[in-house]
Amino acid sequence: MAATVAVDIGELNMPDDIDSVNHAGIAVRNLSEAAKRYEAMGFTMTPLSVHYGSAKPGEPVSAMATGNQCIMFPHNYVEVLGILNPGRPDWGVGDAIKRFQGAHIICFGCQRAETVHRRLSEAGIKTSGVIALQRDVETEDGVRTARFDCVHFDRSTTPEGFIQAARHRNPEYIHQSRYMTHKNGARALSDLMLLVTEPESYANKYEQLTGQKARRDGKCWRIDLPLVSRLTFIGPNEIGAELPGSLFPPTPSIAGLGFTVTDPGYVADLLKSAGIQHARRDGRVVVPAEEALGAALYFVAP
Repeated sequence: MAATVAVDIGELNMPDDIDSVNHAGIAVRNLSEAAKRYEAMGFTMTPLSVHYGSAKPGEPVSAMATGNQCIMFPHNYVEVLGILNPGRPDWGVGDAIKRFQGAHIICFGCQRAETVHRRLSEAGIKTSGVIALQRDVETEDGVRTARFDCVHFDRSTTPEGFIQAARHRNPEYIHQSRYMTHKNGARALSDLMLLVTEPESYANKYEQLTGQKARRDGKCWRIDLPLVSRLTFIGPNEIGAELPGSLFPPTPSIAGLGFTVTDPGYVADLLKSAGIQHARRDGRVVVPAEEALGAALYFVAP
């Protein structure tokens, strides 16, 4: 892992800077089958949407290889994506799926992508610059184009996945109320668990990336983001106690996604009725990675 730059975190995070996990991305081999699986776990899925984007800052947008269906919440969401147009640009998603099916993307939310790019550049961290992305979205008023300003972080320093930050120009097209009620009672993507060999070192790196302080919590390290979501960094010897199961992605990687739900017991009953294996652990209900397309899901009370 590349060394991080020693910078006063208190001076890094600026107005309009990173405030949340805007979304996490789970890359799958069969998108339609994946959507059915997540629906069986009690999530409402959005309709299929194809991505469009520019390869470099200032270039026009064009159709990309990927498309998605999403699990929406008021302030963030989970993107389930797959390859729909093979041969088109895919930002490496196709290669990631070949490595393993599971969580490969963290996109932080911000109010101004240029602010994130400038802060990281001043700290000596490379980015793509601000890139334009868009995708068409079905709304109750017809098809609308949702546009985003995105900053991709240097992949050589983030082998755990495609790490980026984005500003949504049209959040009302993405966070539609009709998709935010879930049978399992999920209210938010509240936690991402990263499996890494050196949790403290990785937490320090993400201090630089997010501009937010890390704290030790037992054998884990965590970063709480101001608006919504927490990052948890955990080692290989400890993750089995947190996420029971037999399938874990290679280190470093995004191993699990946590959701705040109204009643974890109700979720357990729903999963049982759907024939989906799960476990109870310290008040949480956990669907292991082998049952959830490569990334464990866990459900916790507020």
